[in-house]
Formats: sequence, C-alpha cells, structure tokens
Amino acid sequence: MRRKLEILKEVRKAYRKTKRPIWKTVCEILESSRRRERVVNVSKLDKLVPNDAYVVVPGKVLGFGLISKKVTVGALDFSASAMEKIKKAGGKALYLDKFAKKYGKKGGLILIGG
Repeated sequence: MRRKLEILKEVRKAYRKTKRPIWKTVCEILESSRRRERVVNVSKLDKLVPNDAYVVVPGKVLGFGLISKKVTVGALDFSASAMEKIKKAGGKALYLDKFAKKYGKKGGLILIGG
C-alpha cells in the first residue's frame, strides 16, 4: 500500500507540472477503489503498441505471451517474467513513479488498461 501512495504522489506531481490529461486519468484510476484489478499481459502490449512506444499501465504487467517490440513501460507493478521479457526485447520496465519523473513531459504516451 505504501508503494502505491508513493507512486500516486509522483503521478500527481507529473500532472501538476504538465497538465496532461493522461496523468489526470492515471491519478483517477489509482485513487479509485480496487474493485477491479487492472492487469495487462506483455502479449497485449506487443499487439497494441508500435515499436519504441512509451506506455503507461495503471496496474500490473504480467508475463503471459511474447513481446518482440522495444517499448518503455511504466506500471504500478510487474511480474518477474514480464520485466524479463520487456528487457529481453530491448525495452525498459519502470515503476510508475520513476516513469512519471523521467517521461512525465514526454508527448505521445500511450495508456493501456485504463
């Protein structure tokens, strides 16, 4: 729970600095009740996003399936296999607070699982 609060704090900062709607949406998702766990498999990322994309997942990324694209993913959490597969494909897997700090101002971010 503490980790989620730290992440939410950084996401709020990203929204205040940039005023980008994606960060407002991510804040709303993270603040909502946990009735529905948001889960995205790496196979879905491979199917939906282009190579070299920057992706925001306000939930957990799981390692089901394959990923062949080099993507940078910021998520609330990752399974060990998902992290390994993303890195093996040449991408980066960052927790959402670090992603928001580093890429908060970047345009063209893609929200998956929102």
